[in-house]
Amino acid sequence: MMAIVTVADGRVTLAAPFHPDLSPIAYGLRGRFLGKDAGWAFAPEHETRLREICMHLWGVDGRPGSMADTASIVVAVEEMSIGTPIFRKFNADIYLGGRQIAGVPKSRPVARPGKGVRFLAGKPALSREGLGVWLTIPTGAEFSMTVPRMALPFVTSCLAGHGHITQGV
Repeated sequence: MMAIVTVADGRVTLAAPFHPDLSPIAYGLRGRFLGKDAGWAFAPEHETRLREICMHLWGVDGRPGSMADTASIVVAVEEMSIGTPIFRKFNADIYLGGRQIAGVPKSRPVARPGKGVRFLAGKPALSREGLGVWLTIPTGAEFSMTVPRMALPFVTSCLAGHGHITQGV
């Protein structure tokens, strides 16, 4: 699932996958969380702002038709950014273009791929440091996922200095 904005019954809803930046933004717009399946509800005047948020977080416009046109891509990890790596996080999951690429379940400390992400070479690794953990996807790793075609430029820009798309563009 990607971000879909719906206007009906005097409100605007946003059904979207979890993104760590979404809750603070949604609460700032006086959004109300209706549950995992229903998403967020907002006053109708926030429709334009919600579409802008979808572009900022996921690279999509929130229209169902945009979500239907997808592309399967393969991403090669080549982390070159020491100051702001996206494939190395402390006590946090790894996201790319709004998609969870790797995470650590709360129930047990193991690295696992995000939903719909398949590692073809390399895999997420976990290392402990004090009371926390580093989650890393090593340079040389490759993974595949399906994204809305509309989001390809966004994903490509997120990869600048961190890797590149090798198939599916």
